[in-house]
Amino acid sequence: MGQPMMSTCRGMTLFIALIALITMTLAVIALIRSVDTANTIAGNMAFRQAAREAADTGVEAAYSAIPNILSTSEEANIPNEYFATIQPVDANGVPTTITWSTVPATNQSGYEVQYVIERLCNGPLPVTDIQTQCLSDPNGPNGSNKAGAIVFSSSNRIYYRVTVRVTGPRNTLSMTQAILSF
Repeated sequence: MGQPMMSTCRGMTLFIALIALITMTLAVIALIRSVDTANTIAGNMAFRQAAREAADTGVEAAYSAIPNILSTSEEANIPNEYFATIQPVDANGVPTTITWSTVPATNQSGYEVQYVIERLCNGPLPVTDIQTQCLSDPNGPNGSNKAGAIVFSSSNRIYYRVTVRVTGPRNTLSMTQAILSF
């Protein structure tokens, strides 16, 4: 009689061991998926940060382009590059009149950087009264903010809005805006 009871115990032990093995397998699968998800999230955040950094190069490029635009076509639009007046915007503040597929792009470490400049003036063109039609600083530049520095006087400085669009790996898309004055 002792032997049948032992085989029953061995059968129960095998059954419990199989349940424990299945439970541990499910726990390992859940852990692997959790780690994989965390890695994906961290990777996406890195791509997003890199896109934001690439947007800085777009703002710098726009800053460098504005003096040339002011000397050649301040009162004329350059399609999908420069607008002499304020453009309508969507709920996110991005101009709706831009066709991004036609905006010139530069490649910055695997990211496509595009920018559009808007002069913050109300139409119609040509703008004849800067003080009433444009967002401007009537006092002009005040020189350095350093104590005791020279104070310069100048005419009005007009504000320009730069919208930068950056696209990159994994469908990364970043929109950045900056306000510049000249």
